Amino acid sequence: MRVSAAITQRELLALFCSPIGYVVVAGYWLVIGVMALMQSTFMPGALATLRDIFIWSPFILAIVVPAMTMRTLAEEYRSGTFEALMTAPVTDGQVVFGKYFAALLFYLFMLAGTLPLPILMQVFGELDWGETLALYLGLLLLGCLYVACSVFASSLTRDQAVAWILSAIPLMLIVFGAQYFVSTTEGHLREALRHLDIMGRFALFARGQLPTDGVVFFLALALLFLFLTVKVVESRRWR
Repeated sequence: MRVSAAITQRELLALFCSPIGYVVVAGYWLVIGVMALMQSTFMPGALATLRDIFIWSPFILAIVVPAMTMRTLAEEYRSGTFEALMTAPVTDGQVVFGKYFAALLFYLFMLAGTLPLPILMQVFGELDWGETLALYLGLLLLGCLYVACSVFASSLTRDQAVAWILSAIPLMLIVFGAQYFVSTTEGHLREALRHLDIMGRFALFARGQLPTDGVVFFLALALLFLFLTVKVVESRRWR
């Protein structure tokens, strides 16, 4: 436990010292700020809700999160520190989960920067805090999945740009592809694709719902990608 905490602390410090991390976070805040200005949410008499501001988060975060975490293991490979890390008294699982939790904490720091929005809405109107909390839970679950997927992609290569491509492109294709085919197909195929519809699942949280199958979906896939990452790290240990 202490070993994982030490790895998390080391990785988190590296993220906060990385200029790329701050550029990515600032870019995300800028996009959310622009989307907030484009909506009529802050207009007099408008419904006080964050739903319209964050509805495209599955697509936006598919770009942002891989950029934030692409260095996680790829940089260890490139710099040669991975070999030294593997000789330390740590397990592969401790390495992977330590880095994962560090990236997830950095993601939470990024989300925390959006908290002024609900506070401002509460000042100027009656915000539905139940819906808001459900939305942020959806963002947290989305982050759990995207960070796990990005860490897995980073474990496959020593090039950070390639790690971003291996994570961001599939996520964007799944987000838009699943939603498109769900809206254009019928029958059993549609029902099967609905299970992969990340945008649709997140929309339920954005509307204030707490679907149990949605929680299981995001967490189960996150654990699957973490398991695959551990297996990749294990294979590299014995090369």
